[in-house]
Amino acid sequence: MKNLKQILVTIIGITILISACKEEPAPSLYQQLDKGATPVITSVVPDKEALAGVTEIVINGSNFSANKDDNFVFFGTAKATVISATPTQLIVKAPALVKNALDLKIAVQGVENFSNIVKYNLLEAVGVYYNFTKAVENPITVTVDNNENVYVYLKDAGIRKITPDGKISNWAQKGAESFFFDMKFGPNNVLIGTRNLRALFAVEEGKTPSTYVTFPTGIAILALDFDANKNIWCAGSGGSMFSVTPAKVTNSFTIDYSVSALRVYNGYLYVAGKSSTEEAIYRYKINSETSLGTKEKFFDIGAAYGLNKVNVNGIAFGNDGEMILGTNQTDAFISVKNGVASKFYPGLILPEVKSLMWGTKKNLFYTREIIETSSTGTVTIYYTLVRVDMQKTTAPYFGRQ
Repeated sequence: MKNLKQILVTIIGITILISACKEEPAPSLYQQLDKGATPVITSVVPDKEALAGVTEIVINGSNFSANKDDNFVFFGTAKATVISATPTQLIVKAPALVKNALDLKIAVQGVENFSNIVKYNLLEAVGVYYNFTKAVENPITVTVDNNENVYVYLKDAGIRKITPDGKISNWAQKGAESFFFDMKFGPNNVLIGTRNLRALFAVEEGKTPSTYVTFPTGIAILALDFDANKNIWCAGSGGSMFSVTPAKVTNSFTIDYSVSALRVYNGYLYVAGKSSTEEAIYRYKINSETSLGTKEKFFDIGAAYGLNKVNVNGIAFGNDGEMILGTNQTDAFISVKNGVASKFYPGLILPEVKSLMWGTKKNLFYTREIIETSSTGTVTIYYTLVRVDMQKTTAPYFGRQ
């Protein structure tokens, strides 16, 4: 009897303990959980269009996640890369999809509904400008006149003119040359070209090239540009750099490197120089056609990339002072700002740049050498003409007018 009482007491005690510790009932399977507020887009900068694969786009609104990885931004079916996030603003990089009237919308992790839709255009940042016949018509050199007509030297075929609306015509026949290494327009719409010989050559519409001026034996000219007084500056190999006045008077300046590209900008002559011990972009203050300032090392290519790693085949400047080097690198445009180099449009500018010229608007044109090897080991080398939307205009080119 005593044992029965003890058992009953124990049972009662356990029951009381269980009741005291009893948890709240689990929510019903039919209870509605909070799925979060639907994201809202109120404005986009740029507001209507951007460059595919290039532009950083700012999306303003509400109900975004502060954790950038919880936001999913779609342009059509392509997902953008989210760079930063707050509850009211997302900064994303446009996906590499070229298309108009895309549905821009946002999803947030854990939220049931997409945002409202904004129609948006993604434009081509980099693309073939004119479809020449592969491996038959090879555009080696490019230049642009003051009316945004593009001129290309087709290997062994002379110079073609491409109008802004895409019409192509024969502008000048070839002479003894296979192509020019560099060519730029000068006064009176006369094109001046280089052939890696000891001369400059002049070309007028409908005519074959003629010798413009010659230099001493041992000189080979590769690159040229005009200054504000219409003097030509040119160089290549042979230990000298030259100025050529409009009256065709030449002046020489001793250098201890070979030159592959040059550009006049903001009163200075910039040259891509290479010796056995150093590769750099040098610059000289242009005092006059007969006087240059002291050589300055503007950017040390060898220190940044290693000797014999970079071929610089063209130099351009934006209106903001950004230097663009056209090279053989995997990302073929190297940007130099305040002495610091970076990739320009990573993944979009393909090698090798052979010639480049910035037009009068936001387009920079370059010719590209492509080397293809087939499964049987056959090597094909061909060239193409590429347009790049730089999102800004060029610094002045003083030759074209």
